[in-house]
Amino acid sequence: MKTKFLFGSTIVVIIIAIFGVWEFVGFKHTSDGDDSTNNNVVEATEPEFYNAEIGEWASKMNAMLSEPMDDPKLKEANNDEGFEYYLKAQEVFDEFPYQLVKASHEVEKDHLNLFLLTSYIEHKQFARTVHLGPNGEAKESTELVDQWAPTDEEMRQAYEYMKQIVNDIDVAINHNGKGEIYDVTYLLKGDKVSEVMKFVNGG
Repeated sequence: MKTKFLFGSTIVVIIIAIFGVWEFVGFKHTSDGDDSTNNNVVEATEPEFYNAEIGEWASKMNAMLSEPMDDPKLKEANNDEGFEYYLKAQEVFDEFPYQLVKASHEVEKDHLNLFLLTSYIEHKQFARTVHLGPNGEAKESTELVDQWAPTDEEMRQAYEYMKQIVNDIDVAINHNGKGEIYDVTYLLKGDKVSEVMKFVNGG
């Protein structure tokens, strides 16, 4: 009986160890210094999650992020690069169907990363204009665009990650996980999720 108990305990430990290794390998940091725009065309594992509303949002946002923005405020700002990121980030987050955030654990975590990235982009727009108004009152003052600080690389990177996450959600939900992906979502068990997490956590 004692031998049977020990054998059973050993099997449980081995199973936990195996799944633990799989979990670690699935989410380990794989960046080797290359920029995050490196993409792959793959036939990914078909996701188990599907939601029409989130699919519609992802399709619409992916198209919006891939095209020049037609917004009067952006034109007033002489198509300022960072201001376009700021306006697009607002649209991505404001349009998300909030009631569906908890539709799946993976969607909830990808939504959190989008929240952190869009908040970071908004903060960067504030930082570009803080010398013109300490409470952020100048971040949309397009008449002062010539006095805004330049768009920095961190703002560009945050925008790039936001685009990549939206793209991968679109591929996961609307294209059965098959297509051009960046491996940055929990929904597709992306191996660059840790890279995004490191960025949003300031690491």
